[in-house]
Amino acid sequence: MLFDPILTDTLRDALPGLGDFFLLVTQFGSELVFIGILLILFWTVNKKEAIFATFVLLFAILSNYWLKVIIANERPPASNWYPGTDPPNYSTPSGHSQNSASLYGWFAIRIKRWWMLLIAIVLTTLVGISRVYLGVHFIGDVLLGWGIGIVTVLAFYYLEKPAREFLSRFRYEYLLMMLAVIALGMLLLAWVLPQPPNDNFGAIGGITVGLAIGLALENKFVNFDVRPSNEQKWKLVVRVVVGLVLVIGLMVGLGAILPSEDLWLRAIRYALIALTGVFIWPLIFKRANL
Repeated sequence: MLFDPILTDTLRDALPGLGDFFLLVTQFGSELVFIGILLILFWTVNKKEAIFATFVLLFAILSNYWLKVIIANERPPASNWYPGTDPPNYSTPSGHSQNSASLYGWFAIRIKRWWMLLIAIVLTTLVGISRVYLGVHFIGDVLLGWGIGIVTVLAFYYLEKPAREFLSRFRYEYLLMMLAVIALGMLLLAWVLPQPPNDNFGAIGGITVGLAIGLALENKFVNFDVRPSNEQKWKLVVRVVVGLVLVIGLMVGLGAILPSEDLWLRAIRYALIALTGVFIWPLIFKRANL
C-alpha cells in the first residue's frame, strides 16, 4: 500500500485542482531554495551556523543518493507524473522529503522556538505531500525520507559538540583543504564508475569544492562582519537582494553553457556558484561598504 501509485489519484481526488500549487510548494525542497536560504543566513545572520547547516544538508543529499542506488526502487509510472515534472534516477527515499526534514529540522532544533518548529513541520509536510500529489514518489518514499531526515538532525545535534572539540585541534585552512581533497576524490570515483552517478552527484562534489576554496579565501581576504550597526540595517537588504540576483543569474547562465549531463561540467558550475556566494559577493559588498 505504501508503494501503490493509486494513492496519488486518491490525493488528487481529495484535493482537486492544486497541481500548480504543489509545483510551487515542492520548490521548498529544491536546491535553488536551499541555496538561497543558506546564503541569506551566511550573509546576514551567522556565518558559522550557515556553514554547519550546509554540511547537514550536504550529508542528507549524499546519503539520499546512495540509499537510492542501494534500494534501486523505480519511480511511479510516468503516466502519473504531473505536467512540468521530469524526475531523474530512483525513487526511494524521497530526496525532497529527506532534505527538507534535515535542513528545516536542523533550523528548528538549533533555534529552539515554537514558530521555527511550526515552520519546519509545515514546510516539510507540504513538500512531502507535493511529491505524492505530483506523482513522482510513493507515500512510502516520503515517509522513509522524513524518518531519515529526522535521524540526520538528531545525529548531528548530539554529535556536534564532540565533533567541534575534535576539529578544533586543526587549523581552519587545513580542514577546508581536506574537505576539498575528499570532494575531488569523490568526483574522481564517480568518474571511473562503470555506471556514472546521476547529475546530483556532480552538484554535491562541486558545491563542496567551491565551499572549501571560497571559505578559505573569505576567511583570509574578506572576513566580513555579518551584522552592521542598527543605523545601517538597509545594507542587509542590499546584500540579500543583489546577492540573490547575482547567484540566481549565475545558476541560470552557467546552466545554459555547462550542461548537467556531464559530471565535471555540473561540478564546475556548482563550484563557481558556491565560490561566488561565500567569497566573491562578500568581497564585493565589503569593499562597497555594504
